[in-house]
Amino acid sequence: MAKSCVFTRCEIEFEDALTARALFEKAGCELVFRPPLPGWPDEDTRAQLAGVHALLAGNERIDARTLEGADQLKIVARNGVGYDRVDLEECTRQGIMVTNTPGAMADAVADLVFALLLTLVRQTAAGDRCIKGGGYGVAMGEDLSAMTLGLVGCGRIGAEVVRRALGFKMRVLVCDPWVDAARIKEMGAAPASLDELLTQADALTLHTPLTPENQNMVNAGFLGRMKKGSYLINTARGGLVDEPALIAALGSGHLAGAGLDCQASEPPKGTSLELVKLENVIATPHSGSRTLAARKCMALMAARSIIDCLEGRAPEHLLNKEVLEQLKK
Repeated sequence: MAKSCVFTRCEIEFEDALTARALFEKAGCELVFRPPLPGWPDEDTRAQLAGVHALLAGNERIDARTLEGADQLKIVARNGVGYDRVDLEECTRQGIMVTNTPGAMADAVADLVFALLLTLVRQTAAGDRCIKGGGYGVAMGEDLSAMTLGLVGCGRIGAEVVRRALGFKMRVLVCDPWVDAARIKEMGAAPASLDELLTQADALTLHTPLTPENQNMVNAGFLGRMKKGSYLINTARGGLVDEPALIAALGSGHLAGAGLDCQASEPPKGTSLELVKLENVIATPHSGSRTLAARKCMALMAARSIIDCLEGRAPEHLLNKEVLEQLKK
């Protein structure tokens, strides 16, 4: 393979010898790394793509304008599972492959779901603030084993959440029209309609991709149907939630709390900032995949996709298979 240029802003350095960087070097690829500027500005991404054969993508927005100077780009390999910031149709039109890394972060994100849930239910953050402030009391919590957990969506991450929930002896309900009811039962959970989920779950966690159809799906009506005193966990995408509606539900006491690893605006500003500052919200900076094991796995999967593409093979996790037909012409 002739030497190819791979551009990335993603962290791909690990102590282990088996790294994405090592794979690229073995394949004869030149790796260009540039740390992201605040906000991942589109114009900066656009300026970097001239002459580049592959992009190992983080939070960049990839659309027609971003790709204006991408004269040699063959693949956008998302270092993660979500691809809502990638214009798949435009990439397909230009013959650019798009891949992601499904399953690589499932354990890490599922762990964070329970970190957020336990922090809320057992009042650990509130207790920490109390004792550091000289107090010695905190609100009563609840055993997870006495609670029902509801999942909206149950892909690879959702399946790991179910596994952990059962370990806590929780009752688990799953609403996912794309997963067979028999499969849900095999996991040890119960299939449920959205209405059953909202009215019965003591805690609800979102595990669905962001699409134009489900933008702001967690709106005032959705929240109003949730069980009074329940909790919302979102480690998927901030755009799934109507943030003013969530602020109202938390302020009225209808919801007891929310654990949010993602916000509509990242870093939070405006309404997102107002939301994360609420006392009954635990917020983290979109860090669900920020574990060494997850990041290593993601980078390796993305690197293998890039090398497969550049060496003329179809990547395993290709999202726009139509490109393969175009390349045959």
